[in-house]
Amino acid sequence: MGLGTVTVAFMTERYTLPYRPETEELSEEDWSRIPPLAIDRQQWLFPDHPPKTEVRAYYDNAFIRLRFRVFEESPTIRHLADHAPVYEDSCVEFFLQPLPGEDARYLNFELNAAGALLLEIGGEGEKRRKVDADRGEFAIRSAVGLSDPASGRTYWELALRIPFAFLRRWYPDFRPDPDVVMRGNFYKCGDRTPVPHYLSWNPVSSERPNFHLLDNFGELVLSSAGKEEGDLGSRDV
Repeated sequence: MGLGTVTVAFMTERYTLPYRPETEELSEEDWSRIPPLAIDRQQWLFPDHPPKTEVRAYYDNAFIRLRFRVFEESPTIRHLADHAPVYEDSCVEFFLQPLPGEDARYLNFELNAAGALLLEIGGEGEKRRKVDADRGEFAIRSAVGLSDPASGRTYWELALRIPFAFLRRWYPDFRPDPDVVMRGNFYKCGDRTPVPHYLSWNPVSSERPNFHLLDNFGELVLSSAGKEEGDLGSRDV
């Protein structure tokens, strides 16, 4: 299996993050009602059975909340310290540009199945700066060896929250108002896993492995309908 290229029509996915007024994290039942995003576009390497990966996301008055689910029976975990190259392990990633059109910088949150975090900020093509942050404010939780009752398949899960207060420290002009459009992408990778793979939510047009391309970010919208009606979100291309 070697590196390959794939031609995709230029497209931008768009996802509306539902709003929930609760100050505590949603129950399992309410989480299950949020439409998942499939991180299923294979990039550069094309194994026959890449790990099925999905993410659910919503926001409340204080946080963007994310929950990844990865159907990977034996996730590779080599790195346990923050700032380590967790992308070599079984890894999920969220790249976020809070102020597209105003600030070219974006944050990359990269986490392995143990919850080790690589967090950086910078612009495309720039040397990226590692961000030292209190792990507690992200409330990172991971669990491996879980079983899906519907299919019987084994998966691991990674949950975190991103405080709006944290985003405003790096982007003082950012306001999490309804209908605000951010940009970003979700990824699943494993550079040094038994079956290396690269998966994305929004397609990536690079001929070589590179997730750091702003033009390949999708749109992430903070729902206004959710604030008014308790709506649980929508997805469209």
